Amino acid sequence: MKLEKISEGKAALYVSKGAKISKELEVFYNPAKEFDRDLSVLLVKAAKKKTVLDLLAASGARGIRLAKEAGCKVTFNEVSKDAVKVLKKNLKINKLKSKVYNLDANRFLAQSYDKFDFIDIDPFGSPINFVFNSIKRLDKNGILAVTATDTAPLYGVYKYTCMKKYGSVPYHTKISHEFGLRILAKAVIELAAKWNVSLTPIFAHATQHYYRIYFQHRRSHADELMKQIGFIHFCEKCKARFSSGFNFQQSCGCGGKLQSAGPLYLGSLWNEELVKQMESEQIKVFGRTKYHNFLAVLMEESRINIPYYFEIMEFAKIEPRTDAVIKKLNEIGFLVSRTHFSDKGIRTNASISKLRELFDKA
Repeated sequence: MKLEKISEGKAALYVSKGAKISKELEVFYNPAKEFDRDLSVLLVKAAKKKTVLDLLAASGARGIRLAKEAGCKVTFNEVSKDAVKVLKKNLKINKLKSKVYNLDANRFLAQSYDKFDFIDIDPFGSPINFVFNSIKRLDKNGILAVTATDTAPLYGVYKYTCMKKYGSVPYHTKISHEFGLRILAKAVIELAAKWNVSLTPIFAHATQHYYRIYFQHRRSHADELMKQIGFIHFCEKCKARFSSGFNFQQSCGCGGKLQSAGPLYLGSLWNEELVKQMESEQIKVFGRTKYHNFLAVLMEESRINIPYYFEIMEFAKIEPRTDAVIKKLNEIGFLVSRTHFSDKGIRTNASISKLRELFDKA
């Protein structure tokens, strides 16, 4: 196994040298996920979590960074013997002492008696098979972080795969990354509800090739969270969209047939106070406001509980600037924000007909 030494954040890491990113890597490490690991450090610091389980640790990049940059006590688990050897080497060069297990993830969860206030599930593919057992190991008010890299089914490219894994029908269109993220949220919430546990989304993002959601554990309240599960409907004719519960109409007011995605989670994906805390932690962690713009957009989204967004060119033949659209909608009293899903997207309670009336001057 050829290794090279790299640095990420405050961690030094040995990783597979010059290897193509795939699940066949002897020691999996994806440099493109540094952004995600940066955010997890900010979130864990902001939420003041201290006991961490890095369930699918691979090289240990995330767990080592949480230990060094957030001051956490981290337990590592990794099924690959080769990866565990490198993980232990990485712990040594970072001068860290941690428990390291070499077990199948679900076997570890079933055998362990420890509780953690932050559990990270970051597999190559779907995380869903690890969620149910992770709930047993999650402490009161703990956070479960879930990553899905199988975005094509969630995005609607492989509908039946999504139905099989997540129990929902996706819909493939320009704004389907939000549908996919909300289907993932619903699937996790549904699994937790079987234990009468509510896992409430507190931070989420769809970035590059993956979806990532952080859930806060609460005992009971599961029924209230389940009431926020429903459908998003989309008219391909006029581009209107709306959400509903399980009883809904089959056609749009314009006469077009509605396409639907769901069931999925319709509630807020972000906790505004947590996002504020993450913003304030940036200078302490990175020495600068590294993700100010990204977190500012999520702050806007957290204030508007509308489970879909619009691409500007859906309602304007000549593309106006996003900030000009936002300003105009604010002036006439509509709720509106940017969205991290698209730099040409807006989240608003204005209807598609009102948007066309305001901005389609052609």
